Amino acid sequence: PAATAGERGAGAARGIWNNSALLLVVGGSRQVTQPRRARRGATPRPGGGSKAPSSHSSSSSLRCGCGGGGGGGMGFVGVGMGSYTTETTYKYVGFGAGEFDYIAPKPGFPCLPILGLVLLIVVIIIVIILLIPAPETTTPTPIGPPGTCRIWGDPHIETFDHAFVNNFAEGEFWIVKSKMVWIQGRYLATPYTNGLSATHAIAVGGPFLLGHTIVVGPMDNGQILVDGQPVLGGFGSMGVAGVATLRYDDQGIVVDAAQAHLQKNIVHMDLPLNTQVEVMRWANHINVRITMTPRVGGQDGDCGNFDHNPSNDQTGMVVSGNECLFHHMTPIRPSPRHDIEECKKNDPTKYHMALRTCQATDADADNKNSAKYGCIFDVCFAGPQYAAQDAAM
Repeated sequence: PAATAGERGAGAARGIWNNSALLLVVGGSRQVTQPRRARRGATPRPGGGSKAPSSHSSSSSLRCGCGGGGGGGMGFVGVGMGSYTTETTYKYVGFGAGEFDYIAPKPGFPCLPILGLVLLIVVIIIVIILLIPAPETTTPTPIGPPGTCRIWGDPHIETFDHAFVNNFAEGEFWIVKSKMVWIQGRYLATPYTNGLSATHAIAVGGPFLLGHTIVVGPMDNGQILVDGQPVLGGFGSMGVAGVATLRYDDQGIVVDAAQAHLQKNIVHMDLPLNTQVEVMRWANHINVRITMTPRVGGQDGDCGNFDHNPSNDQTGMVVSGNECLFHHMTPIRPSPRHDIEECKKNDPTKYHMALRTCQATDADADNKNSAKYGCIFDVCFAGPQYAAQDAAM
């Protein structure tokens, strides 16, 4: 029910009533419209209402069912008799007179400069890529026809340039060292060489095998290993990670003709870069034949530098620990300091027997780059087994 004129007048004089707050009852439901401002002297009430001083709010609420003062109060009408919803409304009160300010929208960020910057960065990256020189090819260019290096005995070596050199020391030595191809030999003394070394095993690896290794040793105390694992316990063939092929059989021409009548056990390696390695496995040593092509960047090792100049081929290039393809390193032991002059002086009979066995002359005995020099040396110091091999060679 609406307040009487007297009540409204009294309320207005005391600052209790606010005509913006009405309690509407529609079909048993109540809807409260909140005023824009609570009256002075009211305290906030949960839900957005306010509580007026008790002397006025209680009588007003009981008599009229309206909230005390401008707080949008509610009266109890019985359980299940109605529900209510609180609404807040705003009205224009004049420019600068309200509690809320108008905020102008911020201007959009310009996209064109950003796009231009991105395109500029892309162009700079493309230019840098074009200016970077192309990397070198992983396959060095061949610079000559293929050649062959042979290693036999204790050990004697015929280099790619057809020099004859010897390495009687023990340890791991480079046979071929180039940018792509790594071939190493392990030289050890045998019971039959009077302290002189023979080729005990060979290891092949390096970049051209993509990090894989192949090791071949003698029959009595050696194995065929690929990446450290034994393979080919008998004759047969296998691939190595798609980069090489191994074939183990009794076919092929041995390096030393003196052993041609013996049972053959030959490992044939077909390797990248047109490289072939053949290993003849004997009881306590191996003989080796290597065929390959000289390439840009050069090479070194006991098989020589493959520059078509035999006079500059040397032996004794020791393998360092971080480059060793074998499972472990052998302590280096220098070769015994023997010289053919020592044989000629101390045992003339043996010396002349060596010349006859090797079909050599005194000139051959003085030429360390002669194949017959190694033969004479072996007759004098190594033993009849290797002397016979040298003579057949």
